Amino acid sequence: MVHYSTLQIRQSLKMVGFSENEIKVIFFLFQQKKATAKEVGQMTAISFNLAQYALSNLVRRGLVECTPDKEDVFVICTKDKFLTWIDEQKNMHDGIYDRAKNDIQQFLAVMQESTWHPNVLYFEGKEGIIEIFEDMLEYENSNIYGWINFVELATVIGDYLPKYIEKRTSRNITSYDIAPKQEELMNFPHTEEMRKIKFIDNFPINGQLRLYGDNKVAFMSFYEERPVGFIFQGEIMHNLLKTVWDHAWKCIG
Repeated sequence: MVHYSTLQIRQSLKMVGFSENEIKVIFFLFQQKKATAKEVGQMTAISFNLAQYALSNLVRRGLVECTPDKEDVFVICTKDKFLTWIDEQKNMHDGIYDRAKNDIQQFLAVMQESTWHPNVLYFEGKEGIIEIFEDMLEYENSNIYGWINFVELATVIGDYLPKYIEKRTSRNITSYDIAPKQEELMNFPHTEEMRKIKFIDNFPINGQLRLYGDNKVAFMSFYEERPVGFIFQGEIMHNLLKTVWDHAWKCIG
């Protein structure tokens, strides 16, 4: 016969959900069979209130019965009933885990189907536009693709623009730009800025759109005195607009 220590039994009872005080009460009642709450408290060295609380929990679980006499007497269940209760808990918790697994599987499936929804961040004012440009600088040794308006951009972010260009080139980030024909830019030596640019007629863009990183798209509008911008993070939108940009780039002579 295998003999188990009291510590092992306590650990096993904790594993199936009993508190330390409930375990003391179970030990005592299996020895004494029945007792009042006062006797339980005295013999287990726990307070009367905690003894009552532990007994009420055991009654609720169906493991102890309260027999009203002159003073309530608590009677422990049979050992067979106790073992049956453990089997019932096992089956119940198997069902709980099965339902939880099924719910989580459905949740993850929904999340996977909804990955086309991009995360969106909103930016406002000059400082907000600068935040977007700072985010582009996080991707060293990469490329940025976009439709841009240099004149409007310089008006919005002012003396930050040369600082941005210096940071971008130091981080080996090349910018591929499609822009409207503007006299200020036609003869500028863009290769010094690690920039490749193509100009097109009839392109009154008042803002810009940039594709960068693996999955980011930045929209910026330079409307009047209140420039605003959005960063969309999502592969589907990024890849779609990159395909459109590639086609536009190839079509420009």
